[in-house]
Amino acid sequence: MILAHHPSLNDTQQSAEPRAGARAWYAVGLLLCLYILSFFGRQIISLLVEPLEKSLGLTEVQIGLLIGFSFTLVYAIGGIAFGWLVDTFPRKLIIFVGTIVWALSCIGCGLTTSFGWLFVARMGVGIGEATLMPAAYALLSDTFPRRRLATALGIFSFGATFGIAMSLGLGGYLLTLFAHSRGIETPLGHLDPWQAAFVISGCPPLVFGLLALTLPEPTRKKRAFGHPPAATPLLTVLRRRRGIMAAQFAGFSMNALMGYTLMAWAPAFMGRSYGWRPGEIGPALALALGLSGAIATLGCGYLADRMWARGIKGSHYMIAASALAVSSPFGVVAFLSPSPWIFLVGIFVVYFAAAVGLNMGATSLQLLTPPALRGRLSGLYLFCTNMIGAGLGPLIVAMMTQHLFHDRAKVGIAMAIVTPTAALTGAIILGLAWRRYAKLISAADDAIDEVESVDIATPGVAALGTKS
Repeated sequence: MILAHHPSLNDTQQSAEPRAGARAWYAVGLLLCLYILSFFGRQIISLLVEPLEKSLGLTEVQIGLLIGFSFTLVYAIGGIAFGWLVDTFPRKLIIFVGTIVWALSCIGCGLTTSFGWLFVARMGVGIGEATLMPAAYALLSDTFPRRRLATALGIFSFGATFGIAMSLGLGGYLLTLFAHSRGIETPLGHLDPWQAAFVISGCPPLVFGLLALTLPEPTRKKRAFGHPPAATPLLTVLRRRRGIMAAQFAGFSMNALMGYTLMAWAPAFMGRSYGWRPGEIGPALALALGLSGAIATLGCGYLADRMWARGIKGSHYMIAASALAVSSPFGVVAFLSPSPWIFLVGIFVVYFAAAVGLNMGATSLQLLTPPALRGRLSGLYLFCTNMIGAGLGPLIVAMMTQHLFHDRAKVGIAMAIVTPTAALTGAIILGLAWRRYAKLISAADDAIDEVESVDIATPGVAALGTKS
């Protein structure tokens, strides 16, 4: 594939660039709601560690598997498969089916009575939620011009923060409420408080899943539905940009490891170290993480777009690397502090960096990816970041606590090792790669290669850059 520059074509493509109208912002709003609900469903289990250990007799490693590996394995693999479908079939239909699947699986989590069935139900949540990210990334990237993409994705990424805050705040309230009556009676039978929390988390997505059918479906660039794309252009892009892609995947995987590990074990750490109850832990973490994530996701998207407008094309890597580097010592202080208030301040900074990295990683990936390959490359990226972040992070902490320290109360020491190490590693990788990233994004009159449908049929045909 050869990079070509053609001023007249670039001007035509620029004038045809999609404008962020009412339908575009409606898509952002609805996808934001779905993202909030997806994180509510996947993360509420982190507040249920103690009830699950008591009710089902689970070990630390089993909890680690439920929080991370059971969900992440199918979520990551499904992301690759659905990424291919996203490049071919209507994205709103894929989101609709996936939302219904994850909603029913969340309800199924609340009806299980053993580790095995809960593991299977968590896998169902993962396979359903795997549809959302590749489809949302591709849909928004086709809807918004490049100069507004970081802002749009920043608003969408805020769903992770709000969903986590809601799972902690509302989850803690529900556990406290249901604990007074030792559960609730439903048409499905008696549910313990932890079971009721799972069931409630699965109900709203059933409604919002139907609304997914109202999402706009932007016209794709010379691509008809029903014609499966070949793998050759994807392999070509990965081979030609192997250096920057390795940095993209590795650097933001370290960010994911830090973020997912924090979300998975922070509630249990507070309960074991400070003696706080779920009704106290949930609101405190919801406030700290919610405020931190809101400032990060919304602010960094605006900042990156402003830097882009001023000609700083490497802003996404620069912002992410800086945030990760600053957060590293705060991770050590937070999890070794005897004061819960110092802990909350520390994780405020740590989660701020994780939220910044989430947005900057999503934006930089879309800018590095030809439009025809966004679904597949997003799926591959999510596979890598989630397998390393959500799959390994919580499990590493669990294994260190159970097999290295042999003490559940020392989960904080494990966290003080894992989170800062991941942050510093990610900062180094992205910091070393940002000049290369900036140069690539700025190439061919501030454009990246685009793979048109002719490239799919005949690999090796020249691809034209488009001006943002």
